[in-house]
Amino acid sequence: MNLRRVVQDRSSIFVKLVLGFLLAVVPMYGAAIYLNESASDSVRHDLTQSLHARSRLFMNTFEQEMAATQRLIHYLSQDKDIQKLSTISPAMSRSEYFQAVNRVQDQMRLLKNSNSYINSAETYIPQLQMTLRESSYNPSMPETRWGAIMEAQNSELHVWNESLQMGMVYPETMHTGQEPNFVIAVQFDINRIEDSLKQLNTKGSGASIISLNQSWVLQDTSRQGFDKALLAQMKKNDTTDFTAFDTTLRYEDIDYHVYIEESAELNLLLAVHTPMADFEGPLGKYKTIFFVLSGISLLVVILFSSWIYQRIHRPLYLLVRSFRKMDLNNLERLELNHKPSDEFRYLYEQYNAMVKRMQGLIDESYKQKIRSQRSELKQLQSQINPHFLYNSFFTLHQMAEMWDIDNILPFTKHLGEYFRFITKSGHDEVSLCAEVSHAQAYTQIQSIRFQPRITASWDAIPDGQQNRKVPLLILQPLLENAYEHGMDHIEQGGIIEIRMKLVNDHLIISVEDNGQHLTDEQLQQLQERLQFSDLTEDMTGLFNVHHRLRLKYGKDGGLSFSRGELGGLRVEMILPAEKEEHL
Repeated sequence: MNLRRVVQDRSSIFVKLVLGFLLAVVPMYGAAIYLNESASDSVRHDLTQSLHARSRLFMNTFEQEMAATQRLIHYLSQDKDIQKLSTISPAMSRSEYFQAVNRVQDQMRLLKNSNSYINSAETYIPQLQMTLRESSYNPSMPETRWGAIMEAQNSELHVWNESLQMGMVYPETMHTGQEPNFVIAVQFDINRIEDSLKQLNTKGSGASIISLNQSWVLQDTSRQGFDKALLAQMKKNDTTDFTAFDTTLRYEDIDYHVYIEESAELNLLLAVHTPMADFEGPLGKYKTIFFVLSGISLLVVILFSSWIYQRIHRPLYLLVRSFRKMDLNNLERLELNHKPSDEFRYLYEQYNAMVKRMQGLIDESYKQKIRSQRSELKQLQSQINPHFLYNSFFTLHQMAEMWDIDNILPFTKHLGEYFRFITKSGHDEVSLCAEVSHAQAYTQIQSIRFQPRITASWDAIPDGQQNRKVPLLILQPLLENAYEHGMDHIEQGGIIEIRMKLVNDHLIISVEDNGQHLTDEQLQQLQERLQFSDLTEDMTGLFNVHHRLRLKYGKDGGLSFSRGELGGLRVEMILPAEKEEHL
């Protein structure tokens, strides 16, 4: 089966059945796609909502703890013991001094325990050159540290010496070179914060806390630079003003789903990122079912198409092929056998009966046509024979009156050969050598009649073609036409050339003259008459030859007219190879 041709033929039963099958399957397939997409959207929505809820819970908890720490720092800035130690400590008694120090350390313990992420809490009092911690004290605090707290505008998370801290400098405004009264600072455990971020993670995911001023980043993964890529994309997409949103980010040739939660109070972002392949992991089951369903559907289509080919299309194809063989006149082995007892068996039986009746009618018609063609051929040949007889006897009579003995002898010899050829055999065909000898005898007779006004030249017969069978008297009418119509106005220098050549097993014989009176209109009329010669009653001369050649060789044989190189009419006869002959 030529599948491409069947598919292109939209009116074929095969295409209609497949389309009908697809129309039945497509709605179910569409429903499956819809259910799969609906389930995927539902699961994706649930996953997204779960991620949002966990992220918001973490951010709310983190904000609450940091806010509580900020409030407590502000509260401690008003503590009387810290105020006294930072201003009037030299005037305090020893007992009051130590009691105040102990109470400040108690406050530091309270501050440390107020936030699960705090690693240490301390108060620096420059007047005492001492930093009080929850259970100990240290020397003075480096100026760079409390300077960083001032630059962070107090109570804002910031990085100092690779650690995260928050604090307050009192007073909040100072002159250049002035030392603060006291500094309250807390230092956070970065590892503890990063461990808490891991609670947000699922398979392959990660979480980051990013400062909006990009001064620091906390993350639980090794994806260095992810925060910069994320902030760059947010700036490019103009999404920096949103408090929470979902986005996608391609980082290191991997697509990530990213949920971002912003904390305006802390001036930072929480970004939870998950590779898309892991984020939609639960959807893999639905996709697998979808692909399995698609594969089954495709397999069903293939199997159904094969069934159609075996049960429906192949019997029709064999029937059509037999009709095509019949159309090409190939009447051998046209009967068809169909083993299954179905509707095609009845069709094949009727077809075989029709073939038998048709073969009988064809045999009878063919035999009748052969008999008719042979009868017509005999009649056409008899129409040619008298043509030359008239002029020959008139010429002989004139030579006798003139006592032209020198020309009478060869003339009567050639004339005898001429009549012996056309009367000695009743066969329809002769060898090419005999036909050429007869035509040469005719030109010899004409040369005697018209000497020295007209000369004729002949090519030799191509090798291997001497014994080739050709219809009787096919060359003489071509020569008669050249003498009677091409040479009728020529006083001297008349030329007739007879050329023979073999082209692709086709023998081509041409007769050309140098007559000067052939017009284009006359040539066109000859060509038109030749085209419709089978429909005319004029079956003499050239058209007689053309018709007989068509009877023998079919459409490949016959005559053609054109203007020759000598200027006159060129008549070309085509004799196809023997294997293409029809009679």
